[in-house]
Amino acid sequence: MKSRILEKGTELYFRYGVKTVTMDSIATELGISKKTIYQHFPDKDSMVYEVVKGFIEQDVAKWAELDRLYSNVIEKMFKSFEMTKDLLTQMNPRLLFEIQKYFPKAFQLFTEHGEKCIHENLIADFKKGAQFGYFRNDIDLELLARLRMAEVNLAFNPDFYPNNKLSLYETQLTLMDIFMRGILTEKGLILYTSYQNNLPKWSA
Repeated sequence: MKSRILEKGTELYFRYGVKTVTMDSIATELGISKKTIYQHFPDKDSMVYEVVKGFIEQDVAKWAELDRLYSNVIEKMFKSFEMTKDLLTQMNPRLLFEIQKYFPKAFQLFTEHGEKCIHENLIADFKKGAQFGYFRNDIDLELLARLRMAEVNLAFNPDFYPNNKLSLYETQLTLMDIFMRGILTEKGLILYTSYQNNLPKWSA
């Protein structure tokens, strides 16, 4: 039952955000009593924490799978977007902002995950890409990694893009394109463009 509750909570939080989804609404969706939920989660804070923890575990596994399957860093980058397209297309852009504002303990998990797993993977990919001649080698890797992470987080800020004309997937893909074209070499741009031309349409 706990896994069912977490699965439904994850679905609703990602679709509508964590602020508006109540324990009552999760119970209603599952056809159970709110009391049943509280038998597994003492409060909403603990449930949001577990949802974020589960998401991060999946993300760590995704990075490991990408590293195992794709040695080319540009191909790996595009495959990463393909793997997360459905999630980003349906995700409420305010989700991360709301977790940061209302559930700081859960948001700390995101912060630690970014500083450790994502940051380290980005530096490794930028270094490998430069070694193969795809990326410029005259830019500090630490700066590149932090800039890319800040760019990803920016798309979740409602003040940055308040009208939601684009899905989160479209926004992230556009920001990535702007970033990549600033660090690609001529050789890298040719390969990048070939993968970009084969990318599915941005709209869901």
